[in-house]
Amino acid sequence: MILEDGKPLRRPLPWRISDYLWGIFPALASLFAAIALWQYGHARLGAMLIPAPETVLARAADILANAAERQNVLLTLQRAAIGIGLALTLGIGTGLIAGSSRTLALLARPVVTTLLGTPPIIWIVLAIFWYNMGSTSVIFTVVITTLPLVFAAAQMSVATLPTPLSEMLSSYRVPLARRLKAFYLPHILRQLLPALIVAVGTGLKITVMAELLGSDNGIGSAIASARAMLDTVDVMAYVVLIVSIIMGIEYGLLEPLRRLFDVTRRQ
Repeated sequence: MILEDGKPLRRPLPWRISDYLWGIFPALASLFAAIALWQYGHARLGAMLIPAPETVLARAADILANAAERQNVLLTLQRAAIGIGLALTLGIGTGLIAGSSRTLALLARPVVTTLLGTPPIIWIVLAIFWYNMGSTSVIFTVVITTLPLVFAAAQMSVATLPTPLSEMLSSYRVPLARRLKAFYLPHILRQLLPALIVAVGTGLKITVMAELLGSDNGIGSAIASARAMLDTVDVMAYVVLIVSIIMGIEYGLLEPLRRLFDVTRRQ
């Protein structure tokens, strides 16, 4: 870390952008290694089991270009966004409250443990019984599986606040707005961002899984249809789209946010 007058030196924006882009290279290297392994598997096992990468990528592009098939992708993203949004709202709100009270934390612990320990497939089956097939059952499954992850992170973000520093700020009568900006929010957000990354990835995967069993549209339903027709190209194409969406959200939105708060913390 470069210091100037005892304080971290804020690097110019172009340098920070270049640092971020340089940090993406390991992910790109892993991606190219996966594609190379994929190509090797195709050469060894044949197109029936593992289609060629260029064939799958071309099919993924066709799905996005076709209005009817693109609607499946958009519907899955809509369901995932609603489910993850509800889970974040409820999980962060209740987690912050539970983290500030030891009694509430003890009461919530068995509930969170039960939710975390229940396999998603059980919630999918129950949701189909309760809400029938469709968007409601899919969204419910996303909420019930991702909410405890966010709740636990929010609770720990409050529980791990440095008590001596908090008491010192109160004793010196630092204004609440300044304490929130300089102390509470940075600490809580740094704790929540890793959970947010996990929640987004988990939410998307659970959405597809729930659609696979409990919906007649969306990416999961399209994968189920392709599986019934033994169409591995379509299955792999939708998998590529899901992974691309998750990586795009993580490296295009969440990772820059994490770096932003890391920089803010050092200032």
